[in-house]
Amino acid sequence: MKKKLHVVIAVVICAALCVGYYYYLSHRTITSQGQPTEMQQLLNKDLESSYPSTPREVLLMYNRILLCMFGQGADDDELEKLASQARLLMDEELLSQNPEETYLHDLKAEINNFHKESKEIINVRVSSGKEVEKKTVNGSECAYVGASYSVKGKKDTEQSRQTYILRKGEDGRWRILGFYQP
Repeated sequence: MKKKLHVVIAVVICAALCVGYYYYLSHRTITSQGQPTEMQQLLNKDLESSYPSTPREVLLMYNRILLCMFGQGADDDELEKLASQARLLMDEELLSQNPEETYLHDLKAEINNFHKESKEIINVRVSSGKEVEKKTVNGSECAYVGASYSVKGKKDTEQSRQTYILRKGEDGRWRILGFYQP
């Protein structure tokens, strides 16, 4: 009788180990498979050496960062690093109006409210290169790039549209100067 009990216990333990190992393999993160997550890619991105070359690419990078800040559950350290990456895409004029400490404080408050309201960004669309409008404003080359956002809330999905204004700097890089809702 004791021998049968030992065999049953051993089989149950083996089955539990097999189920646990299967669960581990099926639920491990992409990172454990050698592929960095989107957040890791953005945190490790060297924007000084690989800065986006067009206004549209700048906005695509900015929106990738926004998606991570608002949807990936970034801790404070990651959020600060992502915010620093986002600020590298901003024009000096915009940065001067939004000191880093104020920007970070306001960003954290906005993200907290976003999560309190159970919101989730489910889709971002940035205008195609053909839809980017370029103008010279006060002697500076500017580009106007549209972006639309779908945000899922508790009850419904909201659509919003922003037009971003980017200015080409003396270094030839496009940076975000501001935005407005058309």
